[in-house]
Amino acid sequence: MPPTLHHAQAFYPPGEEAAARRFYAEALGLEEIERPITLRDRSGIWFAAGAGHVHLSEDRELALHPRRHFALRVDDLAAAVSRLRDAGARFEDAEPIPGWRRTYVFDPFGNKIELDEIG
Repeated sequence: MPPTLHHAQAFYPPGEEAAARRFYAEALGLEEIERPITLRDRSGIWFAAGAGHVHLSEDRELALHPRRHFALRVDDLAAAVSRLRDAGARFEDAEPIPGWRRTYVFDPFGNKIELDEIG
């Protein structure tokens, strides 16, 4: 079996858990999941993303490379973009790839997320 994505790791600044939940659960539509008991002594939030996860950790250092991102496949890119625009998200155009519709969206902390739709 070839490797599959298990999880992506992103960061948020201290004290911004509510903003992280608003973006990832409410605007993006991911389901928050319980973190393993061995990690509950530190801050962080996990979300299910299909068969994989998005793990968020608290950190003061949020320096981001402009190309660093993770990608989520969506069934309806237009609906996802509309929901995220309504939530105030910032977007960036993505270079076209044949057979995909895609865009970049930024969470409130500057993490870049590629949203893809096949077709």
